[in-house]
Amino acid sequence: MIQNYGSGVQACYRGFRLYDTERTKEAVKEVISWYKEHRDILCSDVIHLRRPDGRDWDGIMHVNPNLVEKGFAMLYNPTSEDITRTITLPLYYTGLDRKARISQDGSRARRIRIGRDYSVKVKVTIPANGHTWLSIR
Repeated sequence: MIQNYGSGVQACYRGFRLYDTERTKEAVKEVISWYKEHRDILCSDVIHLRRPDGRDWDGIMHVNPNLVEKGFAMLYNPTSEDITRTITLPLYYTGLDRKARISQDGSRARRIRIGRDYSVKVKVTIPANGHTWLSIR
């Protein structure tokens, strides 16, 4: 479900029962709360970071220089093992030009100097068959 919302897709669920257990209800509430917190950036323009091939990470980045949260990267790992990679994030369309504050999965933000080509390199670990996200301010 997080893949759809992280891509900016707004879901419409239909049926006679949305939650089969209380645990499912809590999971849905958690994802919807996360989406509402980042809704503006998740509904912004998308840059594809790497073409998906099913053998390594892939990801997209939402950008909008008019928001406080100027970028938001969703990174996916389709493999059955955790992977650690240094990923280049192109920040030109975020409007940032000197420094960025980047946080992974809501952790404390790190200040990173932006290169002359308007990009930053970020080392991330993406869990097996999972995802991680980066908020850029």
